[in-house]
Amino acid sequence: MLEHILSKIRQIVKNAQESLPVESAAAIESIYGDIVNLNNLINKKLNRIESDDSLKTNAKKIARREVFEKAERKLEILKSKRDYSSMLEEVEARVADEPVQKEAAILKFIREKEIRDRLVSMTERQILSHFGDSLFDGSNPLLVDAILNAPVGFEILPEEDLIKLREIRVKKMDPRVASELETVRNLDYVTMQIFNLVKNELDNLRRKELPLTIVKTLPTGTNSS
Repeated sequence: MLEHILSKIRQIVKNAQESLPVESAAAIESIYGDIVNLNNLINKKLNRIESDDSLKTNAKKIARREVFEKAERKLEILKSKRDYSSMLEEVEARVADEPVQKEAAILKFIREKEIRDRLVSMTERQILSHFGDSLFDGSNPLLVDAILNAPVGFEILPEEDLIKLREIRVKKMDPRVASELETVRNLDYVTMQIFNLVKNELDNLRRKELPLTIVKTLPTGTNSS
């Protein structure tokens, strides 16, 4: 029943094998195996329903819908066991806490404060327009530190830009941490991509088993519970 989705996942696995570290690729392969087993279970139950002559047409639709509902719950259990978001948060926290390279502390503080005093009169757009290239290519570390070390509540740039700057700083200081962050982020992304593909397909299959009158009343893109 999920054969064409499995075909897409096989391509994702192939891409993972070519681009991700061995351990990450193996984790993606394992997820593929879980989805294959789920598909086999679905097919087995559907075949049993179709071969049951005691069930009328409507009863078979209800039974098939129950199969897809149970499959979605099983999928959520599988997803919870493959949740890499907590690992990603842990590595991102390490990036945020990575110590700044030491130099004369007082002099550095003064220089950073002077930069922040100049930036405070500029909008976020103006800052990125004037300094974006040197900020995000890592060529202006003093400016990066001045922005990152702004007092809490007086942040100069949005959090999404601050996250990028922390990563840039870590790449200059500890490439191993930066590499680990990229690996976990890619693993989390690919994992969610697979589970979202399967969930959307199960939603579509379940929707097809709803009574026609209910389907017509549902807004486009809405899933019945």
